[in-house]
Amino acid sequence: MFGAEVYTSEVDDRGIDFVCRFPNSGFYEVQVKTVTDMNLQFVNADKFKATGHFLVVLVRLTSESAPELFVFRGTDWDSPDGILKFNAYEGKESKPAYEIRLSKSRLADLQQYKLECKYAELNSSPT
Repeated sequence: MFGAEVYTSEVDDRGIDFVCRFPNSGFYEVQVKTVTDMNLQFVNADKFKATGHFLVVLVRLTSESAPELFVFRGTDWDSPDGILKFNAYEGKESKPAYEIRLSKSRLADLQQYKLECKYAELNSSPT
């Protein structure tokens, strides 16, 4: 992750895939999601932290190009562009979840979350 120190977890029982630290910032807890299509990705609410220290990294794999990395802070949810949304699923069997709603029409809005665009922000104090 672009010069970050990465510490892997021994057990993924809390929804944390690894912890990282950038040179000029504190530690981040990271959950990783991988997609090959424009399908919905989510983190169950019981594994999510709405803080600047919690990151969801989305790896988008396509056959046409190198993998793309997108980074979302726990504080980014309920974005006005509709990409990030909390869904309580009230009255349904599904557990409440923090969703990343992908679609071809939202690809331009997704670009603001590319790791290259977020690096300076991540390498400073988390909010």
